[in-house]
Amino acid sequence: MPDQLIPLNADSELLDRLKDNDRIAFNVIYNKYWSKLYLSAYNLLRNKQISEDIIQELFVALWLKRSTAKIDNLNNYLFTAVRFQVFKAIRDGKGRTGLFEEIAHLSMHCEIESKLFEKEVTKRLDENIALLPEKCREIFILSRKKHLTVKEIAEQLQISPKTIENQIGIALRRLRSNMGDLLFWAAILQITQLN
Repeated sequence: MPDQLIPLNADSELLDRLKDNDRIAFNVIYNKYWSKLYLSAYNLLRNKQISEDIIQELFVALWLKRSTAKIDNLNNYLFTAVRFQVFKAIRDGKGRTGLFEEIAHLSMHCEIESKLFEKEVTKRLDENIALLPEKCREIFILSRKKHLTVKEIAEQLQISPKTIENQIGIALRRLRSNMGDLLFWAAILQITQLN
């Protein structure tokens, strides 16, 4: 069967045919993934020869292990294998010099941006909590920031649990409406991670 008749996105079919020693399926996989895998390796190593060697070795191994390899997701398997080989090359001193320093710098930069975003989200959340009606605000703070249960809040405020649930629902709807979905969910996630 010519390789044009195999759908390019049918990785499971390609894997099945590969296990049956189908060279056409192997060629389709090779043509479909070679350039993406090469770019993935090259972007980290910045070395054409080492990147090409890694990809060639990966495909040789795929062919040699075609009948024994347990592969559920071809895309994930190939990219994970490339990452492993790239980091092995770096560890062995074959990779790009200064990569670890660059990763450390990038990580520090991301951490700073993350903290700034966190501060902004907290500020926006606090501003919007302040806009809630007094009782609604009090209940929301007890629930989400102090992590009291509905029963504990009801006992503390001498209000029925159903009223507490309604007020929490009102608070969440208002916050989501005022902050927008993205900021709202970021704020809610941040609240749950803080405590």
